[in-house]
Amino acid sequence: MGISGDLCARCKGVRRMCGLPRCPILLRIEEEIRLEKKIRGTTINAATPPSVLVGEVGYPIVRVGPNITPVTGIEAKIYDNPESWWGAMSIEDIIKLRAGMVYSNLRLHVKSIRRPESRLLEVVKEISMSEKPVDTECILKRPPRFHLKFNTILKPRGPVAPLRKLSIVSNPVIPRRVDYLVDDYDVRAFDAVNELYTHGVSIYHIIRLFTLGLLGEKRSRRIVPTRWAITAVDSIVGNNLLKSIRTFRELDEYRLYYTQYIGNRYVILMAPGSWSFEMVEIWLPRSIWVKAKKAFIAVNYELSNGRPRRPEVDGGYHAIRMPILEGLYRERRQATVIVIREVTPEYYAPVGSWQIRESIRRALERPMVKPVDLKSALKYIERLIETDISEIFKKSFLLKHLTRQERLDKFMNL
Repeated sequence: MGISGDLCARCKGVRRMCGLPRCPILLRIEEEIRLEKKIRGTTINAATPPSVLVGEVGYPIVRVGPNITPVTGIEAKIYDNPESWWGAMSIEDIIKLRAGMVYSNLRLHVKSIRRPESRLLEVVKEISMSEKPVDTECILKRPPRFHLKFNTILKPRGPVAPLRKLSIVSNPVIPRRVDYLVDDYDVRAFDAVNELYTHGVSIYHIIRLFTLGLLGEKRSRRIVPTRWAITAVDSIVGNNLLKSIRTFRELDEYRLYYTQYIGNRYVILMAPGSWSFEMVEIWLPRSIWVKAKKAFIAVNYELSNGRPRRPEVDGGYHAIRMPILEGLYRERRQATVIVIREVTPEYYAPVGSWQIRESIRRALERPMVKPVDLKSALKYIERLIETDISEIFKKSFLLKHLTRQERLDKFMNL
């Protein structure tokens, strides 16, 4: 997290020498102790939210399994429900929830979903198809190892234990459209994802299905590491929306949207023009990963062809892009869009790309500001973030493009 070990040793979690509001080490230990008191031995009779995780280490042999909560029934839903977390849960709340789940897993080849020979895999498949919590009896090979793991794309992962036996003791609630497409071995994964999305299935439910390899043509189905599946689903849904958006009328005004959540600030600038998109990501000093005294600024963009300038973009880019495209599709408009994400030291532990996606969705639901021109928009943005707008301008491709475009328009109007 960008903090030296000797500083932690001197601080011992009580002097806040790192500047963070809570010591992530102590928080983790507290939750591990709390969970250890609830889980005795190797048998857990509890529910999954549902939540399924596939690792990527060792690919194509990967860890596959459900996260099991310490509660039963509908109460388990809150343990993996990003749509209800936003604005209501602090980082501490999210860490406590995620540290309270046991990741029970088995090792499988990614192609094993095509010919399920494991009863355990069949049970995990049923769990992933449900839209509501599923009560289970989970028997582990050994007691869970208490280790909390963080990732910029995945939600925090709690203690881990290998799975010996897994049984479902309540009826999974499987939407009809999910059941139909999982059993359809002739439809492409791209089409299946977009059909589910069009029929109102949650993006997080679709990701579960995709990661278990339950969508697509039979010969192409395979288990997908969850981190890859999140980015793939965001990209698939976004690209499909973009096909229609390119045919819509261009926005005829400047718009600004803003929101902030758990130490992340989001500014969305929409300008007149055909579809193009840029993400400006700013990590302030003392935020995660940044030890230097100067902010780190990363930029990636795409023009009308919809292909990012850097093809190796991480999941954060698509987690921003997809809800932007959702918003434009709802309005039947296209625009040139620049999103600035400023990460502050308050975001001391990464909790996953869901907070990016949900923050952009909420920002677009809030009242907008309509600057008269680009200059006014940039002045307004300066009041919302700590970073000097000139530093952003140096890095941004689309801001320079808009400046040139606005000058040409003014010349043509003379």
